[in-house]
Amino acid sequence: MLQPKSENTARLRWLIVMPAVFLMYMISFFDRVNIGMALPHITKELSLNEVQAGWLGGSFAWGYLVTQLLAGYLALKFGSRKLIGVCLVLFGGISILTGFARSFEELLAIRFALGLAEGPIYAASSMLLTQWFIKSERGRAFGIWNLSVAAGGFLAGPISAAVLAHHDWRMMMVIEGLPAWIFCLVWFYTIPKSLQSAQWLAERDRLLLEKELAAEQAAHNDGNTSSWIVVFKELSVWLLIVGFACSQIILYGLTLWLPTIFKSFNVLSEMMVGLLSGAPFIMSMVGVYYITHRSDKHNQERRWHAAIPMVVTGLTLVVLAEVPTHALYLQIALILCAGFMLKMPTPLVSSYLTEILPLQKAIPAVGVVVGGGSFLGQLLGPLIVGYAKAHSTGFSLSFVILGCLGILGGLLIIAAKSKNTAAAAEPHKQHNLGLRGHKG
Repeated sequence: MLQPKSENTARLRWLIVMPAVFLMYMISFFDRVNIGMALPHITKELSLNEVQAGWLGGSFAWGYLVTQLLAGYLALKFGSRKLIGVCLVLFGGISILTGFARSFEELLAIRFALGLAEGPIYAASSMLLTQWFIKSERGRAFGIWNLSVAAGGFLAGPISAAVLAHHDWRMMMVIEGLPAWIFCLVWFYTIPKSLQSAQWLAERDRLLLEKELAAEQAAHNDGNTSSWIVVFKELSVWLLIVGFACSQIILYGLTLWLPTIFKSFNVLSEMMVGLLSGAPFIMSMVGVYYITHRSDKHNQERRWHAAIPMVVTGLTLVVLAEVPTHALYLQIALILCAGFMLKMPTPLVSSYLTEILPLQKAIPAVGVVVGGGSFLGQLLGPLIVGYAKAHSTGFSLSFVILGCLGILGGLLIIAAKSKNTAAAAEPHKQHNLGLRGHKG
């Protein structure tokens, strides 16, 4: 473990906890989306049609839903550190198993199992960061963490393309499943069990963090936390589920089909398809970094910062649908523009829930919102694009549908205003001064 060189050890959270969470989630997302590069090869080898390909892309969501809805309960019962470590072992092995599938049905079952293994990770990561970073830092902490999604999505394209240049899709799945097992050892070594067990954290800084976090929870003044089921009584949770689902439909609809979209241009090499398929994720990294920092600086405002990019993304996709097929560079530019805003809502919605609800309700709420929203997104996104493609000559109809959902999702997030926001924010202003010198 690193040893502090000064009394200002709170900043080491950004250098120890944050990179570990970033790499862990990048690996998990990498294993989730690399099937997009394999899909053209799988459909050819197994003679799948567009609808079957859509179901293959969406099957992950069914397993993800089951454990994501239970993720809050599991994280609170077993602890986020231990739960994430177990998930690393499980999804690494299942990713490797994908390379041995012999039929469409086996692939569906394996993708379902992969969803089960990865389902708890998001809520567990939200809980871990909530226990290490105070509200005034949380937008950036959640933002940096969610940059890992973009990094994983970007690397999945060119790395998978490089592997496919020398091996088949089966070997690609085996090779890309191994890092999860290796990183599991790094995870347990790097992440302390708690603030108290972090040897690199000075006593003064530890006590200050504990005081800040305790004051934040006390500000909620909500004793109705006996069961995680109570989160369903919150109207804001229901609005965020549907609003977040719209963003995930766009994300997974484009993620799965981007390689096929670029291949349809008939002028791009395999490597160029891989690079362009990953480029929107790089743009989304810039977008997430920008929007989360802006949100923290504007009094930790989350809803509007999440909603406006969704509406603009929707309008961008509608415009993309009207661009003629020969305008290749304009199409690519609009896809990159959508990519810039693609992941903006995710860290802000998650952070918003941890700020308007006490921890015992917030973590289950994150599981429900992200789990329910991701399920609908991962199930419907690939299917919507697949069905629209089957009933049209190109992807224009798909873009229009995704664009309308983006506009709808943004409006729903705007409507998800909680009466607890002001009450939780005011007491926090009295306690968040002590760590100003420690922000990353």
